[in-house]
Amino acid sequence: MNENFLARHHDQLAAWLRYGEAESLDAFLGAHHESFVLVTTGGAILDLETLRESLRGAGGSQPGLSIQVEGVTGITPEVYRFLERHIVDGSVVDVRVVTAVMEDGLLLSVQETARR
Repeated sequence: MNENFLARHHDQLAAWLRYGEAESLDAFLGAHHESFVLVTTGGAILDLETLRESLRGAGGSQPGLSIQVEGVTGITPEVYRFLERHIVDGSVVDVRVVTAVMEDGLLLSVQETARR
């Protein structure tokens, strides 16, 4: 995994949330391992099916959204940490420190921590 993968991955999510592009959602979800787990900024633990269901109804719900990934740091060959900024119409609305774990080229686990 590298910075390009992460940027493209978040661009796909933003395209789904911004425009409701189904192929963007499919590409985004296709990068996740079947055993994927997300720990959200609020502490909820979501498996891949729960993530999929939560995103299904969100297509087009955030016009103007872009997601920037920066400061990607490889901790091990399969663990990465980076900063994720959510921007709507030029204003930063959310910042997260994210730790991602890969397996076989797919996202296995993601932990998001809100940054104030």
